[in-house]
Amino acid sequence: MEQAFDFYAALRELIAQVPEEMSSTPQTLASALGDMLAEKAVVEALQRSDMADLRDRVSTKPGADEFEDFTTDKPLQRLARLQEDNARSVIQEDLFGSANHVAGIDVAYDGDDAYAACVVVDEGTRVVETGYFKSKVMFPYIPSYLSFREAQPAIGAARKVTGFDVLLVNGHGVAHPRGCGLASQIGLDLDVATIGVATGTLTKGAESARSSSCIMLDGRVVGARIETQGKPIYVSVGHKVRLGTAVKIVGGLMSGKGLPEPLKAAHREALRYKRLGVPPL
Repeated sequence: MEQAFDFYAALRELIAQVPEEMSSTPQTLASALGDMLAEKAVVEALQRSDMADLRDRVSTKPGADEFEDFTTDKPLQRLARLQEDNARSVIQEDLFGSANHVAGIDVAYDGDDAYAACVVVDEGTRVVETGYFKSKVMFPYIPSYLSFREAQPAIGAARKVTGFDVLLVNGHGVAHPRGCGLASQIGLDLDVATIGVATGTLTKGAESARSSSCIMLDGRVVGARIETQGKPIYVSVGHKVRLGTAVKIVGGLMSGKGLPEPLKAAHREALRYKRLGVPPL
């Protein structure tokens, strides 16, 4: 997986191509990056201190002097193709033994610093082990590209624990426009069984399936909706697990509102790590 892609450096290189007497727009820059979904990320990136010297070359209002003739390889398209290629390696079969020890993983952010926590629980949802990992991230949140922001710190935290049977990831697996969301990518990189658990769906096609318990995409079942005391959650195969097994495991770890217990614990620990700045004792 290409984890080291620097979105902000790529954006700077594009803006630097804009002649001083002209300007571009966030929409045009997102197109030059390769995906219009990046428009919001471009707007937010322009507020960074390291972009201050280039802000006057970007305008939110298109004009006659708008620059569009960028030299670009459209890097987000390259990353999207990588996801499509990796999707072919995802295994949707149960290739693990018991599910006695289930881990949850989550990441909290403070600017470009990512604070990841991986919490392993036993059958009674008692915490038996926690691992932490901190890293720099140079990729913003862009819908369907979360792997390039979050996989690296998440994997770092997962490698800090001694082991687990199944890993729950706060993100999608195959219920992804290109079939390889964060949960699938982490499963592929670690070669472990993973399950994606999310609080929403990624595509309009999947949204339209809310009338049933299935998440449908392009005529295929790619996940399942689980009702909770609050908002529903959406479960999908990450890697090395069947959807039915994934739903059973997640359902058995629910308690009250929100996400299953391992992910709640990982979220709490990631926030605590962020607050303390050092791994909690």
